[in-house]
Amino acid sequence: MLPKHRTIVVGLVALHAICCFQINAAYGFSAFTGDTAVNPSGFSNLIADPDDYFSWDLTNITYQFDSSFTSNNRIRDQIRLAFNQWDTANGTANGSTYSYFRDVSSQPFGDIRSIAVHEIGHVLGFHHPNQADGFNRNYGLSGAGGLVVQADQNTEVLRSFINPGDYYHVLSHDELDGFDYFYGHNLNFTEVSSGGNIVIQSASLGSSSTWAEAGPSGYYRTGNKLEGVRSTGGTVTFNTTSSTSLGFKTLGINWDFQNISGADTSSFEIVTRGTNNLTPISRYDGFPANRFNSYSSSPGDANAKDDIKHVWSNPTDGPFSGIVHVGLEQDVWDWTVVSAQVVNPDNTKTNAPLLSFHDWSQTVTGVAATATAAVSDTHGITFEESIIIGRGIRLVNTLNTPSEIVELALANVKGMDLKLADLNRETMERLAEEERLEFIDLGELMLDDGEQLLLLMAGKADRFPGRVISLDRPDLLETELFVFAKTQMGEAIVGNFALLGRGPVLGVAGATNPLIGDTDRDGDIDGIDLGNFAGGWFAPGGAGSDGISESIIEWGNGNFDTDNDVDGIDLGGFATGWFGPQGSGYVPPSSAVPEPTTLLMLFMGAAVLLFARRR
Repeated sequence: MLPKHRTIVVGLVALHAICCFQINAAYGFSAFTGDTAVNPSGFSNLIADPDDYFSWDLTNITYQFDSSFTSNNRIRDQIRLAFNQWDTANGTANGSTYSYFRDVSSQPFGDIRSIAVHEIGHVLGFHHPNQADGFNRNYGLSGAGGLVVQADQNTEVLRSFINPGDYYHVLSHDELDGFDYFYGHNLNFTEVSSGGNIVIQSASLGSSSTWAEAGPSGYYRTGNKLEGVRSTGGTVTFNTTSSTSLGFKTLGINWDFQNISGADTSSFEIVTRGTNNLTPISRYDGFPANRFNSYSSSPGDANAKDDIKHVWSNPTDGPFSGIVHVGLEQDVWDWTVVSAQVVNPDNTKTNAPLLSFHDWSQTVTGVAATATAAVSDTHGITFEESIIIGRGIRLVNTLNTPSEIVELALANVKGMDLKLADLNRETMERLAEEERLEFIDLGELMLDDGEQLLLLMAGKADRFPGRVISLDRPDLLETELFVFAKTQMGEAIVGNFALLGRGPVLGVAGATNPLIGDTDRDGDIDGIDLGNFAGGWFAPGGAGSDGISESIIEWGNGNFDTDNDVDGIDLGGFATGWFGPQGSGYVPPSSAVPEPTTLLMLFMGAAVLLFARRR
C-alpha cells in the first residue's frame, strides 16, 4: 500500500469531432536550375530540359563536421541517421504511405534530424516542392518514363518549412522517386575527419525564423547550361541565431506487466511508432531476478517505415511468472506503442495494454510564405511562429487493446535527475512518502482501441476534440513531471511510468525562449509590445478588466506564465523586459534611475493611455 498522497477530483469532458483528410494519389519532386537567366524562378523546367539539375557523379560521397558544429556525439548521431536515409534511398520501396510527416504539437526546439534530411536533399539537387508548385515546376512520373506537372502535397520532406516539434525522418514518395530520377543508383555517404565533399557547419544566418540553409556547388557539364551541373561540393549550415534552438527531444517510458493468470513469460515484444532509429537512447531490461539478458530491434516493413519491433528475451532464471519490467527511451518525444505482447514458453501470446505518455500542446501557426522569384545558390528551411492555446499531457492506449485506467498520479520531480531505470514503483513510493505525489480520481475510465486522453493543464477543454480532463494546473507545465497510470484489461495489470517536461538535447545555439515582454519576438521590447500587453491586461480575464474571466494563455497577449489570466506576475515580467537593456524603458547605468514605484506608475500610465488610443 502506498503512503499518504493527495487526491484531485476532476470533471471529464467528452467531445467528438469528425475530420476527413484525403491525399491525392499524385506526387512530385522539383529541382533547382543551373541557369537562372533562363529560369529566373530558380526552378528547373524538367519537361523542356530534362537534364537541367544539379547532381553528383560520385558514388562515394564524404562528409565532415566542421569545428563550428557541436561536438556533442548524440547530436552528430542524428545527422548520421539523416545521411543514412539518403544512403539507402535507391533501394527503398515506396510502400503504401506517401509521407511520414508528423505535425503533432508545438515544442521548444527544432528537430535536427528532420532538418538535416531536408538540407541534405538540397545538396543532392532537390528544391522546395510547395514553392515550385507556384510556377508549375513540380513534377511526377508519367508512367511512360517521362514527367508530368504535379501538385505538391505539402507533407514532403523538401517542403520549405517545418515547425518546432514536428518530424520528417522518413523520405516520402516524392524524394524516393526524385532520387531515382536524379541518380538511379545508390550513393554511399561516408564520414571523414577532414576534406569531406559535404561540410556540416553552424553559423548565423540572419533570419530568426530560419533553421538551416544548404546547397551544392559544382561545374556546368557542357557549354549548354541547360544540360545540368556536376556537383562537387556542398554545405549544410545550421543557424545559430534562430529564435528556437535545434536538437532533439527524447521520451522514456517504463512498464510493469503482471499477468494474473500466472502464466510464465519467456520474452516480451513491443512495437513502437515514431522513429526508425534502431538504437534506443536507453532501455531497461528488468529486475535482477527476472532480468532479460538479450535485446534485439528490427525495422518495420515498407508499409511501416517508422515502426520498430523491440524484443526482450533470455530471462536470467528462465521463464518466470513474476512481474515483467521493461522500458525504452527513444529519440523522439511523441513515439507511441503500436502493440505489446507477452510471449509464453509455448509461443502463445498475451496482449499487454501499455499506455504511452506525451507532452502536449495545441497551437495555431501562421501561413507559410508563398513562392517568390528570388534566386539563391543555397536553400533553407524555415518555421512559423506558434500561438499556444492549450497545454497538458496526452495518454495514448495501445492499438487493438481496450483497457481501463484505474489509477493516475503525477509528481513534480524537477531537480531529482531521474533516469529511465528510476521510473518504477520504488520511486513512486518515495514520492508518496515525501507527499509529492498527487492522485487524480478518474472514476471508471475506459480507453478504447488506440484512443487518447488529454490531461489539460492550461486552456479551455471545449476547444479540443476527444476525451479531455481539465486539471487547471499550469504550475505543472514548467517542470519535470513523473507520470504513473495503472491499467487493467481482463487478467492483465500494467503499471505505466514516464518522465515528461524534460528539455531537449540541444546541439545548435539559439534563443531557447524569446525575451520576456517581447510579444512580437522581434528582438526588442517597444511600443508594439506595450500595446499587445495592454490588450491582454484589459481583455476579459486580465487584471485590468471588469469583464467575465476567459482563458487567455496566448504568450503574445502578455500571459507569459500561461496561467489563464494576465495578472501582476505577467506585469512584473513585462516590466523587467521593458526596463532591461533591450527594452524601450531602459536607462543606462550612468543615468539617474527612478524609484521602482515611479517606474511602475509610469509603465501603467503608458499602458492605460496606449490602450485608450487603440480603442
